[in-house]
Amino acid sequence: MNNLDAFGVETGKGRYDEEAFYQFVLVYTLLFDRISKYLDRFDLTPAKMNVLMVIKHQGGAEGLSQREIGQRLLVTASNMTRVLDKLEREKLIERAGRLEDRRVKVVRISKKGSQILDSVWPGYVKEMRTLMNKLSSDDQKNLAGIFKKWLVGLGN
Repeated sequence: MNNLDAFGVETGKGRYDEEAFYQFVLVYTLLFDRISKYLDRFDLTPAKMNVLMVIKHQGGAEGLSQREIGQRLLVTASNMTRVLDKLEREKLIERAGRLEDRRVKVVRISKKGSQILDSVWPGYVKEMRTLMNKLSSDDQKNLAGIFKKWLVGLGN
């Protein structure tokens, strides 16, 4: 007899690797959809939001190279170029050559980009907390530890 959970994932067969993985994918999809809907109001996607956050909070006034941004977000060079091109067209970032090496472009957040992040952030945090409050604080702590352990195990 099949034991299916509310999302149609088979449980109770001892295949915890499959069960955990499918549950993870379903949770990721639901979280991504909810965050995407919130960010739509600001004409942002999760990818754009992540890039802007890294540039503003890790690059600061000095900025970051496109390569550094991609490494921090685990994004391929071609995908990073597309996202940065869109952000530049929307005037949310600025690119300039480094003084010591004009071939390397430094990416900085623009005033407009910084203002959008400042307006998005309170609601973003509220949405994230609403989603995370489905779990107790102990469960959140345990989950954070599990994900950190998994991430290290994956080699990142």
